[in-house]
Amino acid sequence: MKLNRFIIFLMLAYLAASSVHLILNVESAKGAATLVSSDSGHYIGFAHRFTAGNFTMDYIKDIPHRQPLYPLLLAAAMKIGNGNLFFLGLVNVVAMTLIIGSLYLGVFAFFRSHAVAAIPALCVAFNPFFWRMAASRLLTEPLYALTLVWVAIAFLRYLQEGKLIWLLSGSAFAGLAYLTRPSGAFVAAASLGVLFLADFSLPWRLRNAAKPQLNKAIRVMPKYTGAALVFIVVTSPAWIARLAYFGDPQHYGYLTNFLWVDTYHQAHDVDQRFANYAWHDYVAHHNLLDVIFRLIYGLANVCFTVPIAVEKAPILFLLAAAGVWTTIRKGPAEYRFFLLFFILQLLPFIWTNLPNPNPRVPYGSTFPFEPFFSACFLARYTARLDSVLGRWLAF
Repeated sequence: MKLNRFIIFLMLAYLAASSVHLILNVESAKGAATLVSSDSGHYIGFAHRFTAGNFTMDYIKDIPHRQPLYPLLLAAAMKIGNGNLFFLGLVNVVAMTLIIGSLYLGVFAFFRSHAVAAIPALCVAFNPFFWRMAASRLLTEPLYALTLVWVAIAFLRYLQEGKLIWLLSGSAFAGLAYLTRPSGAFVAAASLGVLFLADFSLPWRLRNAAKPQLNKAIRVMPKYTGAALVFIVVTSPAWIARLAYFGDPQHYGYLTNFLWVDTYHQAHDVDQRFANYAWHDYVAHHNLLDVIFRLIYGLANVCFTVPIAVEKAPILFLLAAAGVWTTIRKGPAEYRFFLLFFILQLLPFIWTNLPNPNPRVPYGSTFPFEPFFSACFLARYTARLDSVLGRWLAF
């Protein structure tokens, strides 16, 4: 796989335009204050600890739901730019630039069409939510989206080829997603679980179709054991620190409150170090109708209301929706498993959307999948698109 000159030009144009946008923000008092406000201040504080040589992750004792990868990149930017806000902002700008190129590579590798790969990349470049996010705040959305894009690429390539390297790579990128946000754990579980299911039914596995299912399961277990070990090793900085400070490698403080309450105030207005609610609290005050309402409410918001609202002119969303329909009706088979992966990793956001309506939380987990589903729809018109756009894009 390699980038053509059109995508290189698009990436450079995006990098230049976002950098100018960032400069304008940091040079204004209001823009500079916004850049480091609220949650951004946490990440900057953690980055300062890293630059001072403190890698004990002792900040987890006070704010256990924060992950280390993004502050570590900010720390590197602090060292390079001597604390200049522009260099801190470049972390997100570079992440978004890499997303554009990565999407093109991933889609082209699957569909072998420059036009089908370039159109979703263009939609990403003009995404207003991430354009604003990349240059206006120091938050994890761009980095998290980049890791999910590569999880998706590895997922689809493994489904196409069945090569172990893609299974292990996907697990490693899921680990990086977890080091960016705790929700990366759901990504890892969903991707490996669906790939395990797919291992028994895709074309490159048909040669083993006559063998009993139990034998096939035993044969593939070493691969998935290896993938799980890769995830454990990559994520070790986060879970070892939680184990050391709290005796629980999966301790995220108040964050789990959102699973069992109905309002943001209930979940958030507590000591951040520990959760105040558990599953039995929810069961004691809710019935089956409450569960159904919560799921429908979350599904409508996360899958429709939020992406339409934040994209303003939701071209990418509409193409992705058409791609989901194409996947269900016509395939390809790999994309049906990809759709199952997408739904499973999104379930926690659907369930918690009622108490946590902040749009950037779920959109960070829908946006990375939209370009791939958009490509699935566009691939129906590959010949026409290539005839019209091919000579402009394939250079």
